[in-house]
Amino acid sequence: MKENIFLNKTLELLETKGVNEAYEFMLDKKYEVKTWSAQLYNYLYCLAALCGRKEEAMAWLNEVIMIKGYWYRPEVFDDEDLDSLRDDNRFKELKAISDKRYLNAVEEAETICTWEKIRGADLALALHGNQQNIDISIESWNFLKKYGYQVEYVQSAFVDSYELFRWEDNGKNQLAGVLDKINWNKYGTRTLGGFSAGCNEILKTFIVKDFKCERIILQSPWIPVIDNEIDEIMNCLKERETEVIVICGEDDKDCIRRANIFVDKAKVKGLNISEYWVKGLGHDFPDDFEDYLLEVMVRN
Repeated sequence: MKENIFLNKTLELLETKGVNEAYEFMLDKKYEVKTWSAQLYNYLYCLAALCGRKEEAMAWLNEVIMIKGYWYRPEVFDDEDLDSLRDDNRFKELKAISDKRYLNAVEEAETICTWEKIRGADLALALHGNQQNIDISIESWNFLKKYGYQVEYVQSAFVDSYELFRWEDNGKNQLAGVLDKINWNKYGTRTLGGFSAGCNEILKTFIVKDFKCERIILQSPWIPVIDNEIDEIMNCLKERETEVIVICGEDDKDCIRRANIFVDKAKVKGLNISEYWVKGLGHDFPDDFEDYLLEVMVRN
């Protein structure tokens, strides 16, 4: 079972059935997930703590930090879900170890782009969401290669937890620097694709950098930048004749409000925009993501 499917099912049970059902589901299906990320462990020990199963929560926390060697941002341990563990000396010791690893990771982190040289006529550059990385992005975007695209990936320098990264809403723009370092202007068509907070990074880049981009794909767009900058963003997209594709789940409670605002404004502005509202989908890629993009990506 893929991690995102496992996590979405857990969250669905948490909302509809409660914490005990969600925790039992994670225990029952634990071995169906090939690789457990720090994010999944976080849900596991938080749910155990909320269920009143303190020793199990401590065991999961010990496993993820001491056995797996993972770590988290310090803010993760401030979660009220962990209040029942907070006074335990074992919790304090594990947090201290994690905090030290986090600080070391912050010092070493840098923006990563997989681009090395021109390998095709058309470029698609994909940005992950929060608590993700390049490997996760590849699972969703790599299909574009079979349609003739050179597909490359950008990974944020802002660390989230072990091998997972995030885009800070108000942090330094990183994508502009990436575009400066690759032969962006040598391609016939250039596409930027983002998931969740990766979409915010894309839109921020239009404000801070003057560059040509034929198309942007905003999947499950987490875009707080539009709260104050929507007019400037719209002007940039209009002036540069950038095609916009927005795909959002009807059940994506975190993103659908801003996605609707963005789409409505784009229509008023006269942008070339396509919108897809996916029934029954939360904050995730649709199973038929490739089908949504097939027409626009093949026709260029």
